[in-house]
Amino acid sequence: MKSSTTVYDVFTPTTPAKASFIEREDINDKLVDALRTPGTQIVVYGYSGSGKSTLLRNKLRQLYEHEVTTRCTSASSFDQLMLSAFDDLDAYYISELQAKDTATISASAKTTLASIRSELSVTASSSSENSAKKTRILPPQLTAQNLAKLMGEANCCWVLEDFHKIEESERTKLSQTMKVFMDMADDYRTVKVIAVGAVDSARQVVQYDPEMRTRIAEIHVPLMEPYELQSIINLGTKILKIAFSPSLTNKISHYANGLPAICHTLCLNVCQQNDIYEEASAPITLTAEELEPALKKYLSNSSDTLKMAFEASLKQNRKSKYNHPKLIIHALAQLSQDGATKDEILRKINKVEPSYSSKSFVGGMEKLCKALRTPLVRFDDNSGKYSFIDPLYRSFALALNSEEPKTSFEVNINSLLEVLTKSYNNTRRRHK
Repeated sequence: MKSSTTVYDVFTPTTPAKASFIEREDINDKLVDALRTPGTQIVVYGYSGSGKSTLLRNKLRQLYEHEVTTRCTSASSFDQLMLSAFDDLDAYYISELQAKDTATISASAKTTLASIRSELSVTASSSSENSAKKTRILPPQLTAQNLAKLMGEANCCWVLEDFHKIEESERTKLSQTMKVFMDMADDYRTVKVIAVGAVDSARQVVQYDPEMRTRIAEIHVPLMEPYELQSIINLGTKILKIAFSPSLTNKISHYANGLPAICHTLCLNVCQQNDIYEEASAPITLTAEELEPALKKYLSNSSDTLKMAFEASLKQNRKSKYNHPKLIIHALAQLSQDGATKDEILRKINKVEPSYSSKSFVGGMEKLCKALRTPLVRFDDNSGKYSFIDPLYRSFALALNSEEPKTSFEVNINSLLEVLTKSYNNTRRRHK
């Protein structure tokens, strides 16, 4: 008997969406073309929560038998990523050998696998004898060429999630590996590397040579438009056989501010507080009154992260005439939620600090945009505007500020709700 679809299958804020996946034609077409073109390596980039992984997983599921996914951290070395990829491949080959005719795997691939396994066993035993801390060493046989060969035999690709997190010196090694994977495409047409990064430019994910420019597809996953977020809500509620009122749908799409991850979170919270955990047996319609408790839950769960983000960005490592990040955040929060240009922000700052210069602004903004742990602000190359990465950051900044920037981070949930509601009402009035 087929089990019913649950709310956790439909609204998935922390995992790639399947049931409620919506097509974004322009981006989908670019990605699919790149996946189908032999030798083309891929960089997928965009802000955290914008739907990069969801898009990639759904397209890979359609085009590939199998993929190897390696998740990167700031402590990852490229050698460790190679070892992790081999471990996943080795497990895949073992299961395939048990389940299928072994003739489908070439003799040379079997020899390469056996050689690498043997070398890994030797290095593992020697490292455990010589050091209390076991460190796996990349064996000589585990080269980019052999990794590409083994992936080609398995008809799979290599996905590197959050590749922007690793050290820049390690990132340059991926460029060399991509060159090798390009060359191997003559023998294995599907083999390729896909680097995924939560940043605003492909070059922040991978540093590659200019000669590779035409062989790498840069796929930008932008923030979603309100109608796209509404499509997620409408599809999800249809699957669950419930309905959100137009007002509730509009408000969720506004508060999500282009981020499908926030949209999924708010929808899930609305369902949970109404005890909706699977397909409804009778029609249910939920109204805009359901949003406030769902939003309070989201704000409550996010409050510590908000405080950490602001504390990290506003911390002054040395004394200076200005607290640049504080001035910029205060000014940006008072401008449009859609963002503001450098000149607009600078004019707002100059009302408080008339001598504040353009050079000072550039240095302070760079800290906000490029903070390694929790960047607060993003820059849109197309519009030339700066805006808060998360709409909650702007609301938090507004709740912090009265007429002058404050240093206290004691902002209660009701203050944030009040700011968000005011922002929504102002936006609605502008669009009427």
